[in-house]
Amino acid sequence: MQPVNFGTGQPLKELGRRFLILIPLAVAMVVGCYVHIRSVCATYDAWTPVWMDGADFSRFDIGDVKLSTPGVVSVAKVTHGSAGSACVTLQAVADGKTQVGFGDEALSTSWDIEVRHGAILCNGVNFSGWESILVCLCIFFGVVAGLCASVLYRLQRARWFGYHMVATCGGMLFFLFQCLFFTVLLMRGSVRDFYDLAYMVSVAIDYFGLAENAIMAVLMLLVSLSNISLIRHEGMRPVNLLGVLTSVVWLAATWLWSRWWWIGAGSKLPWEVVQILATTIAVAMAYGECLLFATILCGLTASQMEPDGPVDYLIVLGCGLRKDGTPSPLLAGRVDRAREFDASCMKAGGAPATFVPSGGQGPDEVMPEALSMRNYLVEKGVDGSRIVPEDRSTTTQENMAFSRKVIEEHAGRSANEVRVGFSTTNYHVLRGYVCAHQAGMAAQGMGSRTRAYFWPNAFLREFVGLLAARWKDILITFLAIVSIYVLAEHIAIMM
Repeated sequence: MQPVNFGTGQPLKELGRRFLILIPLAVAMVVGCYVHIRSVCATYDAWTPVWMDGADFSRFDIGDVKLSTPGVVSVAKVTHGSAGSACVTLQAVADGKTQVGFGDEALSTSWDIEVRHGAILCNGVNFSGWESILVCLCIFFGVVAGLCASVLYRLQRARWFGYHMVATCGGMLFFLFQCLFFTVLLMRGSVRDFYDLAYMVSVAIDYFGLAENAIMAVLMLLVSLSNISLIRHEGMRPVNLLGVLTSVVWLAATWLWSRWWWIGAGSKLPWEVVQILATTIAVAMAYGECLLFATILCGLTASQMEPDGPVDYLIVLGCGLRKDGTPSPLLAGRVDRAREFDASCMKAGGAPATFVPSGGQGPDEVMPEALSMRNYLVEKGVDGSRIVPEDRSTTTQENMAFSRKVIEEHAGRSANEVRVGFSTTNYHVLRGYVCAHQAGMAAQGMGSRTRAYFWPNAFLREFVGLLAARWKDILITFLAIVSIYVLAEHIAIMM
């Protein structure tokens, strides 16, 4: 196994550089859309309304089209669609304005048509060639999701699990849904003009929220049930209520999201402010839930890992002792996992590892956890000369930082010049990776099995850690997404 050097815990710079391709891609798409729209803008397909009671344009023909100002556009053809609708194809003749009327007086309606520099505009916004925008949305979201997937693949191969990986996975889930959503619209042909496109962009986040809420409801129920089991076995502590508190917050946010339009309508806030706040709440829920799902996926993936070969040093993370100073079952599982891995490597011809049991003495413990683990290893037949304890740490972050110093003092060189692994409980492996990166150490982890009720709180803890550690990047992405949806809603309302 070759050590993976990420310096101070940041991912390889070239992974971030992959996203620079989005700049020329966006420029090419804008230019392509402009060229396509200009090439077809002299014609426009105006659909008759189907929302009017009794509206039936199934027998509608060219002679039924009324132009208030002749000579601005001509009627090229009339085609019929579903639900009694008809499509009138207009051809630009000369710059100017006119109204195009449909049907008799009982069903009268009209579009305001303007020909500007040879291009037809309907109601000041709709135009031909908008289909290229929908195609570009599908491509762009697909490329973003693909880039995120390529970064995840590279990080997984390098065994680099951490908040950068979780944030990338969350982005992939979000943009993948957008890509699939607009691809389905494109294939079904359910978007008929630029108004429909702007409207569908504006409500895409609501569809996403509805799709996620079904999964989140099940997840929050399981999280709450696991917290009940955790409290029964581990006692009533604030950290053991994290799942219940998260469920309460999620229920409150869901209620606010579903009721905000009615709340906003009854307030004195301007309609534009109500719209922006409603979109902000919807995006916050959808994007936040994607990040939570990503935390779970990355946590489960990390828990299945183990070093891909023999290591020089094997850190064992402490987690508590019994009253007599012997390792708790949870801690014994971590030590046994490390010992079994070392034994399998030696059986395969690898060199024996130096164990670094890491953990200080808690206020209710009779000795440092590192000393208890050392005694346990010796009892299990490990030579005491192969054990270098670290007995000052009180948190996982200190475990890794202090263990790095112990390793470097023992090895006489940088910890990134030797092969380092660590052993912890399976739900805690992702946390171990995060703290190892923060300590500037390239370590590979493995996890021992434990009861399922520990998992939800571990996921939620890492989710909170992700928000705290990468809040700037998440906030920038969040604001960019909100801006896109607010702009689409503004265009849809203008029409």
